[in-house]
Amino acid sequence: MHTLQNVAHALPGLYDPALSVKIVEVAKKYDEPEGKPITRIPEYTVPGGPNSYHCSKIETSWTQGFFPGLLWLLAERAHLLPESIDPSYTASQIQDLGRRWQEDFKYLARPSINHDQGFRFQLSYGRDLELTGSEEAKRVIIDAAESLVGCIRSWDKMVKTENTKQYTLENMDEHFLVIIDNMMNLDMLYLATDLTGDKRYAEVATRQAEVSMTSHVRKDYSTYHVVNFDQTTGQPTEFMTHQGYADESIWSRGQAWGIYGYAQCALRTGRSDFIETSRRLADVFLSHLGPSGVPLWDFSAPQPCPYDASAATIAARGLQMLYQLLLPTDPQAAEMYLSKGFKLVEDVMRECGTGRATLQGGKVNWGEGGWETLLKHSTINGNEKATRRLMDHGLVYADYYLIEFGNEALKLQKAAQGVKA
Repeated sequence: MHTLQNVAHALPGLYDPALSVKIVEVAKKYDEPEGKPITRIPEYTVPGGPNSYHCSKIETSWTQGFFPGLLWLLAERAHLLPESIDPSYTASQIQDLGRRWQEDFKYLARPSINHDQGFRFQLSYGRDLELTGSEEAKRVIIDAAESLVGCIRSWDKMVKTENTKQYTLENMDEHFLVIIDNMMNLDMLYLATDLTGDKRYAEVATRQAEVSMTSHVRKDYSTYHVVNFDQTTGQPTEFMTHQGYADESIWSRGQAWGIYGYAQCALRTGRSDFIETSRRLADVFLSHLGPSGVPLWDFSAPQPCPYDASAATIAARGLQMLYQLLLPTDPQAAEMYLSKGFKLVEDVMRECGTGRATLQGGKVNWGEGGWETLLKHSTINGNEKATRRLMDHGLVYADYYLIEFGNEALKLQKAAQGVKA
């Protein structure tokens, strides 16, 4: 249990108040004037600079939930470890910013524009509900879950990069594309069942996880990014990538989505096959880490190549959940996965951390390099045939899972000490 004795001492940079300065000052910088709706939301920095945020359109993005989610995590952290928040801010102020940044995409809860409802709403309104008990947040979560009932198609269109085959809106009757990322949308369905007592939501989530276990997860426990299903038989017909190096490669973030997603499903269901799947996916991920300890954007890509810090923080959070799952029956393995999670975060902060932000006379100094993200060296898409290839940059969801890991580490420490979080 040594890893949980004093997490703030073990990873002091993870609880530096300078992190809260960056997140809150980004929220203020990109906010619209009072009375105007927010139409764009921070997502990534442009490769090569400047190191300020590019903000994506709320109406078409899938990443809307991460930035308000960061603010909600800060509000939670203000209760868990008050000294980790810059004294210029109160938990109430941060909470108000979280609500401000989620309010203007609420209309996407139902109907949904795509499968990414868990990313959008559990990370924003779900955290609002968890922290405040908001009835509005509860309604939004249930609406978002309802929009996913049925078999969850991920994408309506895609270009198959290896032979430029077209999957379009016009031939949707010929394809049914599902991506490994979809595992991250299932926990919101389990939450909706908890909130309503309606088992339909949990049944959809469990069925989706079962399908991906035999389609996206390869026999060696590496993962495919995209699987196309026959709409008549329900059987997988094609196994592809869109953001990885090649169809048969190991795209590191996809592998991390799988670790996290199956661990979440296991926490909800207690199913041993979900635990085993997450564990085996984690073993593959960890076995491919190089000397720096930070994952390459694709473990099979020719080297040298960029990192993906987001894959590290997502996987680290998944390893925390494996600790929780295994602790009652295999404490030695549980401690091993937890230690590996801490090592991942330590390595990613050393290799990918950005300059410290400070407040000076009411103005923010973003620190060395002017980075507005907490981490650099993420890769959204490294596929050489992608229409939007973005490599080696800052990324909001790398930061989100970094802060989530830190908060959950504090909760695990309190639980180990017998203190209620």
